[in-house]
Amino acid sequence: MISLGLKQEKMIGCPALSPKELNLALSSLKGRYALRDRALIMLGVRSGLRISELLALKVGQVWDGKKVVSRFYINREATKGKEAGASIIMHPGAAQAVAHWIKAGRLADYPQGHLFPSQRQGCRLGRKSAWKVLHRAFRKAGVTGMASTHCMRKTFVNNVHTALGGDLFRTAKAMRHSSPMTTLRYLSFKQEEIDRAILST
Repeated sequence: MISLGLKQEKMIGCPALSPKELNLALSSLKGRYALRDRALIMLGVRSGLRISELLALKVGQVWDGKKVVSRFYINREATKGKEAGASIIMHPGAAQAVAHWIKAGRLADYPQGHLFPSQRQGCRLGRKSAWKVLHRAFRKAGVTGMASTHCMRKTFVNNVHTALGGDLFRTAKAMRHSSPMTTLRYLSFKQEEIDRAILST
C-alpha cells in the first residue's frame, strides 16, 4: 500500500542509486510530465535536498528570467526544523534537466509558480504523488529495498562522501547536518571493500 510506504519511509532501507540505476530510472519516465519528473530526480540526487524542500521550490528561485541560476536559496520555511535557509549550488546536470522542464512546461513567465506543479492548475506536486512517481521509476530501474523519495538524498550523500575522499565532516556540511553522526547513518558501506581493507593491513 502506498500509505504504508509513506509512513515507513526512512533513510534506513532506502538505497543509494548506482549510476546505472539512475540512468534506467530516468529513461523509464514517460508521458506529459516526464521532463518534470526527470528534473525532480536530477535536482534531488545532485543537491541533496529533502523532498519537501524540492516540492516547495518556485520557478523564480532557480530561473533568473533567461537561464538556470548557478546557486539558489532555500527559504527557511521550507527546511526541516524551519531554523535557517540555505544557499545551494546548482549542479550542471541538474541545471540542464531543470532548464528543459521550464522551457517545455512554459514556466519561465511565472516566477511565483511552482517548479514542480501537479496536474491540478495552480497546485504543486504533493508528497504522495511524488512518492508514486519516484517509486515506480526506481522499481523499473531494478532498485530493491525501500525505493522511495529518500533514495535521492542517499545517492547525493554517498557521491559527495566519495568525492571528498571520505571526509565525514565536510560531507555533513554538504548535507546541512548539525552532527556528522547523523550523516553517518546515510552512508552505504560495501562489505567487500571493508574486507579488502582488513586483508590489506
